[in-house]
Amino acid sequence: MLSSTALVLLAKYPEPQSVKTRLVNGTADNGYTGLKDVPDAFGRVIGQEEAYRLAADLYRAFLIDRFQQHQGHGYDVFLGTTQPEHQKAFRTITGQHVHHHTVTGANLGEMMYRIFEDLLTRYQYVIISGSDFPYLDEAVIEQACRALSSHDIVLVPAYDGAYNMIGMRRLHNIFTISRWSSGSELQETVALLQNLRITHAVLDDIKLLDIDTIEDLRLLMRDSQDNQAPTTRALLAELLERLKLMD
Repeated sequence: MLSSTALVLLAKYPEPQSVKTRLVNGTADNGYTGLKDVPDAFGRVIGQEEAYRLAADLYRAFLIDRFQQHQGHGYDVFLGTTQPEHQKAFRTITGQHVHHHTVTGANLGEMMYRIFEDLLTRYQYVIISGSDFPYLDEAVIEQACRALSSHDIVLVPAYDGAYNMIGMRRLHNIFTISRWSSGSELQETVALLQNLRITHAVLDDIKLLDIDTIEDLRLLMRDSQDNQAPTTRALLAELLERLKLMD
């Protein structure tokens, strides 16, 4: 089953001001402070420029851990990116075993549809995952594949109302929801699947945490184990100590 599976991690190249900007600036609607506003151990505020650099370093660590984690499990791993000009630089993060797939489309939904359209001609199952979290238990991949053995589509929810993973065994254009990054993507997608009578499974016992806030960083350090996401944990321990964010 896994040998006929492709896992695609959607990712940006980790440059300051292009990744994890919510972590830098905070999310005012929810009252979250951003890294730029947090005083360090010396009592000074980090500032926006340094916060952008720290956020990019963290995201790079996420990618290193994710691509290392997915080696040697029997499925093919792809980097899905809209930035083919960074392919050589990406290799220092992904390693040589990862296939690179240039992604095109006007929005996230169109990009995912085109990935499925291409790869489902070569693989029985195709799974697309975000890269805003540094560790994914292999049991989740296996559970998604088991669901796809009897359903056309599988979804793994995120805590914020979206979904962080979607898999298909048969191509369907279901990416017509009203607005991406709205927090209602999962609900709208499930309603569409039900309306179209497309067989699907939602793995409700799993929820994946996007890292967008300082509180998310705390939760990641609290809930992950030492052997999970080691590059991220080492960087994060240093960062949290420096910023005095550990409880």
